[in-house]
Amino acid sequence: MLPSQHLPIQCLIGTSAKLMPITQFIVNGLLVGALFTAVAVGFALIWGVVDIINLAHGEMVMLGGYSSYWILSSLTGDAEGSVTLFLATIPLVIAVVFVIGYALQRILVSRVIGTDIFLTLLVTFGISIAIQQLAIQAWSANPRAIRILFTDPSLTAAGIVIPKMKLISFIGAIALTVSLYVLLQRTRTGRAIRAVSQNPEAAALVGIDVEHTRAVTFGISSAIASGAGAFIATILNIQPQMGLIYTLKSFVIVVFGGVGSIPGVFVGGLMLGTVEELTAGLVSSQWTLAVSFSLLIMLLIVKPTGLFGEETRQ
Repeated sequence: MLPSQHLPIQCLIGTSAKLMPITQFIVNGLLVGALFTAVAVGFALIWGVVDIINLAHGEMVMLGGYSSYWILSSLTGDAEGSVTLFLATIPLVIAVVFVIGYALQRILVSRVIGTDIFLTLLVTFGISIAIQQLAIQAWSANPRAIRILFTDPSLTAAGIVIPKMKLISFIGAIALTVSLYVLLQRTRTGRAIRAVSQNPEAAALVGIDVEHTRAVTFGISSAIASGAGAFIATILNIQPQMGLIYTLKSFVIVVFGGVGSIPGVFVGGLMLGTVEELTAGLVSSQWTLAVSFSLLIMLLIVKPTGLFGEETRQ
């Protein structure tokens, strides 16, 4: 048989070898993107209900990571343990950060709602800096991480390596996002939140405590972000300055998917995770944010309302 007859098979093998890393990047992107979604859905909730862009949202992610880290360290002497022990910290983390978010809205944010947007940005930015500094004093500026103990840390399916903790984090992030959706659609609190989002004056007329509802919304948003932050601490290093990057990612996801659209946030989060993993794997991790914002700009030129956003009529 002539050597040239082998060429198609060799090309096929070469193409398959090149596609395999890309498939791995896409899977990694979807796993991480679910965490981005869980963070961004809280950002979108505050934007829609409280009507502010919360620059301190990323700090709730950081607080969630550090809270889980501190609880595990207190229980084990080091921030490591089984999956069961780690998951047991999540409800406590969510409860603590909910209270923090509720208090921040009641004490500080409520005073600037309805005022100039620059003032709301300034106040939330100040909250962000204050939380960062408190975290540095409490845990230092050194990067930290939670170590989950596995006998075999990865699964392999069709040649794709899936770290078990990333898979667990993916499931946890989906659970957080779905829980928020169910809360908004099926509970009395959720109906109150949606009413305040649509028309706070009318909501007040039917007996809804608008300020309390906004504070609850802020608390829920912070709690969801903190839960995602706890999972993030198991797959990435955490540090006090990490909040800004998650605030920026949340902004990109919400605008990309369409302000006010939960399905848009879900799709946007998965897309951002995939784009960032492909960029980091094929180009460089230094380009991930630049590529994300470039895609956002191109989308807004074509569709200013985002993927699932609806045009508002005057």
